[in-house]
Amino acid sequence: MSKSQVAIAATDTANRNLDRTREFFKAWERKDVAAIVAAFAPDGVYHNIPFKPVQGHEQIRKAVEKFVAAGDDMTFDLLKVVCAGDAVVTERVDGWTHKGERRSLPVMGILEFDADGRLASWREYFDVKAFQEASA
Repeated sequence: MSKSQVAIAATDTANRNLDRTREFFKAWERKDVAAIVAAFAPDGVYHNIPFKPVQGHEQIRKAVEKFVAAGDDMTFDLLKVVCAGDAVVTERVDGWTHKGERRSLPVMGILEFDADGRLASWREYFDVKAFQEASA
């Protein structure tokens, strides 16, 4: 992960959620499926828009396993991070190596944390055509 510009409403909750967000993306870079799933609340929702959302640890695990199997050397270059209350918004460029070729995709994501600091929801917005072309 690269250094990013951060805008944060300086509260303990916002600071905790920023730390959890950074830990979450580091788990993706390690391809640590267990840590990624554990970051979610038991009834948490992961929604890669425009695909169908998945809810709960088992469905989230299946979705995450598909993504981590699709490429190597995953990176998450956080360009901008905005924290306010229970929400963290990330503008970033995701990178991975697929079939020996380096790929990247601009992504905007919103992570919403519950009172216990677990992900209640994570919504990802990206150009699906660009994703399909990068994954081909």
